[in-house]
Amino acid sequence: MRDYDVTTLTDRELDRARRQLAASLALARPESPTRAPILARIRAVDAELARRAPRGQRGISLCSCGFGTDDPSWLDGHLFEHPGHYARPRAAR
Repeated sequence: MRDYDVTTLTDRELDRARRQLAASLALARPESPTRAPILARIRAVDAELARRAPRGQRGISLCSCGFGTDDPSWLDGHLFEHPGHYARPRAAR
């Protein structure tokens, strides 16, 4: 799969891109081939956000569907609304 370079985006642009990609993913059917590139872009944005986070700051928690947040209550609510989803383990720094 192709790597996406998002290092030139500002924090604000990364946040906006993440929201737009999550909306696109939510609209894509589960069997749609468009999900793969959307998920790859989400992973690139999440990795860049995690790289920019100061040491010791709470990281981004991810769901199995690609939803990510730095607020644990948002992830809990998402997992409650989608019982088939699960939280991905956090990457070690």
